[in-house]
Amino acid sequence: MNSKVTILILAAGSSSRMGKIKQLLPWKDSTLLEHSIKIAKLSKASEVLVVLGSNAKLIKENIKTDNVSFLENTNWELGLGTSISCGVNFLMHNNKDTDAILVLLADQALIDTEYLNEMIDRCTSNKIDLIATRYGDKIGVPALFKQIYFTDLQNLDGDQGAQLLLKKFEDNVVSMNPVGKTFDVDTLVDYNKLLRMYDNKP
Repeated sequence: MNSKVTILILAAGSSSRMGKIKQLLPWKDSTLLEHSIKIAKLSKASEVLVVLGSNAKLIKENIKTDNVSFLENTNWELGLGTSISCGVNFLMHNNKDTDAILVLLADQALIDTEYLNEMIDRCTSNKIDLIATRYGDKIGVPALFKQIYFTDLQNLDGDQGAQLLLKKFEDNVVSMNPVGKTFDVDTLVDYNKLLRMYDNKP
């Protein structure tokens, strides 16, 4: 890991539409959250932060990992924006030497290290300040923000999260399309579909 990029994994939600603690659902050889942490740690990022909120204590007790910082967002009920703000506040107040922040959701089960590295490489080699992931005609996370956007990230609140900034600065966004990897697990139907997709892989 040699780039000054911090990966910020958002895992604070209560999984209300799931009815279960989504972060701890089995996925591959661990859980959804542990998988996200694993692919982040294997990337070229210099640091991995995980923002927890609902069920934080229980999740930490069941996550087996090291060299990862866990933060607790006490305002998690107000939405994703507060989790991003929580992570950026931590970085800015602890004099972290970070050039960029890559925001990743814990339920993006098909995103892999290769894609994260591609984002980091494009940011560092092409001097791109803002990279987002394309979902058809929309853009979203994973998204990478250079330091010039840290204050904007720090001021986020509510449930729109990074989407608000990506829309505000859309003229500056370079988008990437991770074909076949954009799949969010929001409901049990989604989760069961994910398991079927994985089981059917050669």
